[in-house]
Amino acid sequence: MPKPASTIDVERLSSNELRNSILRFVQSRVRDCHLAEDLTQEILIRGFAKVSGLRNKERLESWLFQIARNVIADYFRSSRSTQAYHEHLPDVEDNLCGYVPEEEAVLRETLSSFIRGVVESLPAIYRNALCYTDYEGHTQAQLADREGLSLSGAKSRVQRARQEIRAEVARCCHIETDRYGKIFGVEAKQSTEDCG
Repeated sequence: MPKPASTIDVERLSSNELRNSILRFVQSRVRDCHLAEDLTQEILIRGFAKVSGLRNKERLESWLFQIARNVIADYFRSSRSTQAYHEHLPDVEDNLCGYVPEEEAVLRETLSSFIRGVVESLPAIYRNALCYTDYEGHTQAQLADREGLSLSGAKSRVQRARQEIRAEVARCCHIETDRYGKIFGVEAKQSTEDCG
């Protein structure tokens, strides 16, 4: 038999801040204000119903966002057979809710800043190769000509730089993406104190 939820858990689940975060998250996925409100209510109801079974109370928010992902997936699965295909999907500017993805902008800027720091910490041959191709827009063939390398040597430098960045990001961060690869959550790994 599940034990009753603590008052602190219920208060955290009832907070406007958490509700608004969930609502913004849902709005970024469904792009319909009324549907987002309905799904947010469903998420919170499921959260209240299951909070007593949560083992690690420190992870309440991430647990609730997992419920949100499941509710959204359930919605799209159940509505797939009844929804018609739409050629044009709304962009953020077309959003009916007037939702400004402020959290997404902050997330992108934070991640970009971290990655810039990682790029700066790369050995010069990898940093220069990556910056010349990925940031300045030159081809790897142009890099090979500039550095006096074979094309495969230039490709190897760029790939090595990208691998180093991926490894550092994976070492320091847990990144959550949706099924399309869009980042919607970044959490610093607690075991790494020396990450930027």
